[in-house]
Amino acid sequence: MAKCRFLYDNIWKTATLTALTSEVNFPVTNTQKRAPGRRWRSTSVVADQTIVANLGAVDIPATAFSIRGNNFTAAAVVTIQASHGNDVAHWAAPDFAAVLSPIDNAMMGTFFETQTYQYWRLVISDAANPILYVEAGPIFLGTHFEPAYSYKAGTTGTPEDLSVITKSAGGQRTAVIHDQAGVWQYAFRTDEKSAFETIRRAVGWSLPFWFCEDSDVPNAALYVVATAWEWEHLYLTTWTLTLTLAEEI
Repeated sequence: MAKCRFLYDNIWKTATLTALTSEVNFPVTNTQKRAPGRRWRSTSVVADQTIVANLGAVDIPATAFSIRGNNFTAAAVVTIQASHGNDVAHWAAPDFAAVLSPIDNAMMGTFFETQTYQYWRLVISDAANPILYVEAGPIFLGTHFEPAYSYKAGTTGTPEDLSVITKSAGGQRTAVIHDQAGVWQYAFRTDEKSAFETIRRAVGWSLPFWFCEDSDVPNAALYVVATAWEWEHLYLTTWTLTLTLAEEI
């Protein structure tokens, strides 16, 4: 099992996005939103569907890409590309390209060596999709933090039922049914408190981010918010951190 990784500094969120096609009620800017249920949707699958992200006037480094939620078929080919120019010639032979595999409708992503470009492009080739469009939820593009030592203990995603149950004076129960969300807890022993604190200050207790338990399996990353950061000082620069994460749904 490889080390865990935190994906929190998301440069995709501030990029200028241009999609080849977009349904009017499902704009490409939905990939910059926090809710997995808010998705970009194409109007066709006949041609390869693309999203170009312009990061601005400067090249910005990235080492990871991930999509939380999609409707791609098993036959789809999904590629993330990067280039110093945004024109037909550059995208015909991009400076960087990585295929996301295997297809996973809940989460799919990839890690790569540092790539520093202004323009990035997501290409989705899924002409056999039977519902005649492709869609994608929140997207991450940016660098990652990999601690020197991975977590020493973790728990499985114990479900938290978010439903609300009320009881009338006569004893009748009424339920507002909501989804169940996974809750995970991890224990770290670390000399990198400042690095973890940088993440805490960036995401707080409300901003979603990606946490990958095993960097060899990016499709198994979790899309979460941190609900507790509990520090205990052991000695000198060594601390234990108990980190509680809740699934963002």
